Amino acid sequence: MAIYNFTQFLIDEVNYFIDFISDNIAEYKLSELTNGYCGDIPSIQDTHPLAMEYGNALLADDDGNYTSILPAIGVELIDDSRNPQQLMGAGRKPVIITQTFLDEITAISIQNRFKNGIIMSDSVLADIQAALTAKAGEKLYAIEYKYFRFQNVNISIWSDNIEVTRMLYSIVRSILGRSKLDLSAKGVKNLDLKGQNALYNYELGKTLFGAEFSLNFMNTYKNIQVDDSITELKQINHFIAGEANEKPTFVVLGEGG
Repeated sequence: MAIYNFTQFLIDEVNYFIDFISDNIAEYKLSELTNGYCGDIPSIQDTHPLAMEYGNALLADDDGNYTSILPAIGVELIDDSRNPQQLMGAGRKPVIITQTFLDEITAISIQNRFKNGIIMSDSVLADIQAALTAKAGEKLYAIEYKYFRFQNVNISIWSDNIEVTRMLYSIVRSILGRSKLDLSAKGVKNLDLKGQNALYNYELGKTLFGAEFSLNFMNTYKNIQVDDSITELKQINHFIAGEANEKPTFVVLGEGG
């Protein structure tokens, strides 16, 4: 008997918004709009821009010179909690692991699996593949634990030029509005977007201008536990449904599940 665990989720919150903004902002030709002050794709990373700017300032030479990252955009996961009002659909169900499902994961490099909503190492993938192969035509069962997370992502925009900050705020607001359709198609629910402009910082000896967005949404997570000792659905039926004769619904991974 062996048990293997992996996790699936709809989106990786931080990487999703970094990639979506990066993929859509270049079309605005920021270098032209800002007369070369800002590149077509500004610095976009998973750290607050001011934290990076302070870090660079600490490395300043004797004359106080340092390399600024501004204008920059930062994406951070601020809050990650259970949403007690969104529990319908959470629970456990049996699933079937298929070769198609494993082939789809194998085609994704281990470096990119997290971005694609999968936390599975190559060794766990190999173990599950071996377990499926050993079944020799029999089904490989698993138990899917599904739950929801209510998440808040903060997107910060900072520069030392107020007009550039305002322009970036308007552009990023439009891009985030466009992301709602994409997120909805992925199954992310209850997306709410709020923006705040006219932020200021004076701690680096000059005026910095900022703007921020707060995005709230519900993400879906699945922890899947593969058990190669299960040979019949009824062996996990009583655990899932509580009654030995009851037949719960199940999902076949790799066939729309």
